[in-house]
Amino acid sequence: MKCETTEFELARLRNQQAKTREDEVFGGLTPAERAAYDLRQDRINELEITLAEDGGAYQHNPDRSREKL
Repeated sequence: MKCETTEFELARLRNQQAKTREDEVFGGLTPAERAAYDLRQDRINELEITLAEDGGAYQHNPDRSREKL
């Protein structure tokens, strides 16, 4: 996506991951869907590290979208 902020990309990826987990519960995932899920998770991890290094000091909490440390 063009000109997407790190925070927006992170939120978008987390929403996609949640949708994929729902799909997995109701019908399973194909190997291609699992691979895409794993790639998105890797990107989420990279973005969280980047935000922490940039002084964002935010930690992911599934119950809250952003929690200040």
